[in-house]
Amino acid sequence: MPRGESLRIALLAPAMVHWSRNGWQTAEDTSTRDTGIGIHFADLPTSELYPGHGVVFTFYWQQAQRWEGADFAVTIEAE
Repeated sequence: MPRGESLRIALLAPAMVHWSRNGWQTAEDTSTRDTGIGIHFADLPTSELYPGHGVVFTFYWQQAQRWEGADFAVTIEAE
């Protein structure tokens, strides 16, 4: 993704996004917000990351009370 942008994650159900900027050395949790039209989203503050760095994340599905079971990664592109 381009540097200076926030990463928006859009989902079809409420979830908690469990994410890290440093390869899971530390992690943060961000709950999604309901748009009222069937889409839930979370904005991760990634605007300060440098090219080559990124975030890893997974989801905890609140209604199903289960983890996604996979990690996802997004890397900041060189300008």
